[in-house]
Amino acid sequence: MSATNRLRRNLEKVLLITALSGMAGLIIGVLRTGENSLIVEGAYGALTGTMIGFGCTCFEFIGFSNSRLRAARRLPPVALLVGRTFVYGLVILFGLGISSVLVGDVLPWQEPGFSEVFLISATVAFFMSGAVEVTRLLGWEATVSLVSGRYNTPRLEPRVVLFADLVGSTALAEKIGELEFHVFLQDVALDLAGPIEDTYGAVHRYVGDAVIVTWPLETGVKQADCLTCALEMHRSLATHADRYRKRFGAEPSLRVALHCGQVAAGEIGDWKKEIALLGDTMNTTARIERAAKSLGSDTVLSDTLVSQLPEPARTSLRRLPDYAAQGKQEPLRLWTTKT
Repeated sequence: MSATNRLRRNLEKVLLITALSGMAGLIIGVLRTGENSLIVEGAYGALTGTMIGFGCTCFEFIGFSNSRLRAARRLPPVALLVGRTFVYGLVILFGLGISSVLVGDVLPWQEPGFSEVFLISATVAFFMSGAVEVTRLLGWEATVSLVSGRYNTPRLEPRVVLFADLVGSTALAEKIGELEFHVFLQDVALDLAGPIEDTYGAVHRYVGDAVIVTWPLETGVKQADCLTCALEMHRSLATHADRYRKRFGAEPSLRVALHCGQVAAGEIGDWKKEIALLGDTMNTTARIERAAKSLGSDTVLSDTLVSQLPEPARTSLRRLPDYAAQGKQEPLRLWTTKT
């Protein structure tokens, strides 16, 4: 994905969160109307919410949640929690101060109750930071789904599914040892995070040295984002090949399988819940990944998925020989990228 497209998509996220923060501030301002008029309080609330939302979101995307800033993503969760709390607190106080100046009100720190305002700001910042870190731990889709109860009852959904598996990982783990191999996997996950995020994919789970990514069907195929993600995954690892070679003595490479269809999505577990995706679509994608190994291709797509992609994306693909997958009555019709 080009830097321009990445910037555009990040800007869309910033503007959306900023707009929602402004609306929330407007509502709060209207509800707390006191000595000032409804218009003044509403304007003050909207302006404050907009500035706080914009500031916190910019710091989050540019720094704390930027997968390309390796040092930041390697910090312990406690350090990230403290850092976010401090930065968010400053942004909140700054937003309150600038808004006060613009509406001609007294600065927050000039008021007798400033200590209370500061404590509230720090508390809000702390919970915002905690919410962000929990969301990063579970994933955005899983967090929203678990909180909303969307998957309390299993439901069928059309999805695009991507399996990405590291090639030669067993031999590398034996060579460099388990702990160093774990660091290797962490680096790979960070390099794959950018392409997944840029194409609006959601990490379903990490399974050993493999990652499973999904999209709602319409999102994944509309602009061929799922295929773009696969290609950018390869490109990202190739770009950092020298770093891997110097640190681990090996360059990572992937086999990627792509398929689409109905999956049964629902909650599983009690103390440790997760959203499980089950069904023939998941099983078939795993078989396509094995087919990629047999056919010597690093990116393989099912005919079902290819038929859903836009014409420009289909012209960049070529047919592979049919693959007789175990447990399938009909051979799989498969495609790969043109070299």
